[in-house]
Amino acid sequence: MSITAECVGLDIGQTAMKAVRFRRRLTGRESVEYFHQPVSYARRERTEPAQQAALLREFLWKSGLYGSGDIVTALPCQDVFIRTLSFPFRDASKLSQIVPFELENLIPMPLEDVTVGSLLLPARESQEGAAKINGSEVLVSAAPKEKIAEHLRFMASAELSPSAITIDGMALFSVSQFLKEEGAQVPGNMAIIDVGASKTTLCLVHEGRPVLLRTVVWGGNHLTHALAVRYACNFAEAERRKRTVSVQDIDSLLEPVLRELRVSLHSYEGTVHQRLTHCWVSGGGSKLRDLSGHIAHQLGLLPVNSRQGFGSNCPRAFSIAFGLAIHPNIVRPRWKSRLAGGSLALDFKTGIEAVAGSGQVTKQDRRLALWGGIILALLVFTDLGLRVMLKESTVKNLKQEIQTQYAQTFGPGANPGDELDQARYRVSQVEKGLAAVDGTRYDVLAVLEELAKQVPQGVPLKIRELTIDGTSVHLEGETSTFDAVEKIKQAFVANETFQDVSISDTRVGAVPNQVVFRLAYTVQRP
Repeated sequence: MSITAECVGLDIGQTAMKAVRFRRRLTGRESVEYFHQPVSYARRERTEPAQQAALLREFLWKSGLYGSGDIVTALPCQDVFIRTLSFPFRDASKLSQIVPFELENLIPMPLEDVTVGSLLLPARESQEGAAKINGSEVLVSAAPKEKIAEHLRFMASAELSPSAITIDGMALFSVSQFLKEEGAQVPGNMAIIDVGASKTTLCLVHEGRPVLLRTVVWGGNHLTHALAVRYACNFAEAERRKRTVSVQDIDSLLEPVLRELRVSLHSYEGTVHQRLTHCWVSGGGSKLRDLSGHIAHQLGLLPVNSRQGFGSNCPRAFSIAFGLAIHPNIVRPRWKSRLAGGSLALDFKTGIEAVAGSGQVTKQDRRLALWGGIILALLVFTDLGLRVMLKESTVKNLKQEIQTQYAQTFGPGANPGDELDQARYRVSQVEKGLAAVDGTRYDVLAVLEELAKQVPQGVPLKIRELTIDGTSVHLEGETSTFDAVEKIKQAFVANETFQDVSISDTRVGAVPNQVVFRLAYTVQRP
């Protein structure tokens, strides 16, 4: 919480607009200013929201309250669901998780339609003064979001933006805490009753803690109407009579509000089995003569006095506005008297901003998720592209290696794709090569062997070219003389194995004693 120089509490009623400006300088000096503007209740058009906003703007400009620091307003207790829940532990984190579910069964609205606020009340003290810390009590409130939105729209129409929105009953409790900080002997068990024009606000304080907040739909205007009926006069005349009449004369007219107050008081006392001791009556209705003492007597309580901090300086008529102006979440308690209860305050504006903040975080998360999805998609496509490029590069390298190996195997110029034909050709070449050493068929070695046997003794023969086609043999050879050629022919003719023996192209060679000829014959295999 930060130190705030000025804070304005704003209490807008049916018959008056009240404001309190609380200032604290850096030196620690404090000042309080009160502002009041009556509203004519008799004119019904004054109760319209647009007219009320216009009156509020006029009041703020006249009082110089625009720009006077933070503005704090309040919702009436009747617009808020308020419960006090007990738990067997005091872990704040666990309580924040459990409280909404416990509250869901106690209110007639779904949780998504309300703004929940909770206060972890200080631990009770035993009779010996030791704090009981085994369990905890939480003051839980649930304000309909529509009511808060309506309140904010009204404030916006008056060119205001409240820094905090609390409950009028909690503002009454803040007054008692402020008096305690000032050193007053404020009773720890009392009923604070604020009598307004249209309603009465009740705040029960037990052991220094706010335990029950309630609105009774009865106020000073109800008493004025009752007096107007009794004396057969108009509203203005009844209002004047109300300021002069004694409380004994209107005792019966106060019975509706007293009955409701007794029910609330006795109901709580029956629950905790302890009685409250004191009573403080505030609000505009507290100006009626002897009203404070009469209400306290009727409820069986003791009225507070100046020794307990509720003297003439206590802002009775401005109690709610004053309690708003010292909202603990805005005005830091002084260091010399900081109390554990001084920070007990509700703020529905914080709940609204937290929900809005979570919505913004959700939208931001959605945007981040969208960008994350886009980036992830880009990474996926990039990875896919790299994988395709790597595969294409790998395939290209493999093709090059296959081409190299193919060229090494089948020779340069051989194109992949006709591997079968190339293989057949290579196999035929290999078979022809093997034919030279294969003895199972008529081959080169056999031909050479027969040639060697048929050449006459003493006749030289050099084979320059040998062609074997099945059983046909063609050779080109050279010898020394033409007679040698004739002898070779006669030797082959004499052998019955050779048929169709012929000599052709007999000619003199390029060197002396060289005769070149061609010999052709057919071998008859048995």
